Amino acid sequence: MRDFFSKEKGVLGSSGSSWKEQRTFSLNVLRKFGFGKRCLENQIMDEVRGLLEVIEKFGGQAIDIEEPLTISVANIICSIVFGKRFDYNDVKFKRLLFLLNEIFHVTTGSSFLVLFPTLRHVPFDIFKGQTVQRNLDEIQSFIREIIDNHRLCFDKNNINDFIDAFLLEQQNQEMEGNASFTDEQLVVTVQDFFSAGSETTVTTLRWAFLFLIHNPYIQTKLHKQIDEIIGEAIPQIEHREKLPYMEAFVLEVLRMGNIVPLGLAHCPNRDFEYGGYLFPKGVTVLPILDSALQDPNIFNNPQKFQPERFLDGEGKCKGTQKDKMIPFSTGRRVCLGENLARMELFLYLVAILQKLEIQPVDTSDLPSLKGHLGITYMPKPYKVKFIRRY
Repeated sequence: MRDFFSKEKGVLGSSGSSWKEQRTFSLNVLRKFGFGKRCLENQIMDEVRGLLEVIEKFGGQAIDIEEPLTISVANIICSIVFGKRFDYNDVKFKRLLFLLNEIFHVTTGSSFLVLFPTLRHVPFDIFKGQTVQRNLDEIQSFIREIIDNHRLCFDKNNINDFIDAFLLEQQNQEMEGNASFTDEQLVVTVQDFFSAGSETTVTTLRWAFLFLIHNPYIQTKLHKQIDEIIGEAIPQIEHREKLPYMEAFVLEVLRMGNIVPLGLAHCPNRDFEYGGYLFPKGVTVLPILDSALQDPNIFNNPQKFQPERFLDGEGKCKGTQKDKMIPFSTGRRVCLGENLARMELFLYLVAILQKLEIQPVDTSDLPSLKGHLGITYMPKPYKVKFIRRY
């Protein structure tokens, strides 16, 4: 599986010393550019405002929010990694997002393609392996073009984004005889950031909108708390503790949406035994996060969407259930972008619900809560109405 998608490079598909080196470097660089820190608030809110302007143009008509939402969220990671954002009408960028979306849709986590990657060579593209490979080739070509443009105007004294930082490290490492910071490593790492840093947040937000139209009383409570605490002020991360019901709602979306049910692949560096089973060194282990997020011993009545489960008697968002949430996986392979994702989810939802009410197209025929399992578990396409509140 790692060989198919990333050739064991990048930060998602690599392992061992290579993974440790690339993850450490990537995390340090991303932090320098504000990754997961409050200084990114303004950048996130700029993209939220752009999205609200797009929604406003529909005048309350039914829309599928997926494409404009994807462009909005993707531009946040693009600013950090590429040093630029893209217009909503940029044809090449929209093509890139389409290719990524297709990969996430056709690659089912439990499919034979993931379990047996060599099946991608089967004629007639029965397992969609050839489709995925063609898409990956085109995506990587797009990334290489941006890297080449960076290299043409590279200035070691003017590091503006992740690609610049990697090119500088590449020069330094080559001088020391370390050849691990290769162009291929850079391409796959950027691919990891771009795909994982946008699609997962978009999918979670789409689940959030879907749960809101299925549970209108929750939306009413969220509107009330936002109006009382924030009013018409600009949403900020510091409001999170003052909006416990919103925080509880986000946690319940992450739990019920469960967008990465198989978690990230792990590969033990030694034989070990667990639960009476022997796991040999080098075997691919997929942790089933769903087994924890849907465990009735942890979450009472787990099939019910209930943000209140994360609130204590005083209405504060805390407690043992919150501590046991692992939607971003756990351990050393925990999601690199967890802090950024949590920040994005909070700010997007508060800003949108501050101004808009999300309504179904037909109250007698709500979109299905049954999703589609690709690389992530995502809602099926649906439309909603965004109605201005005031």
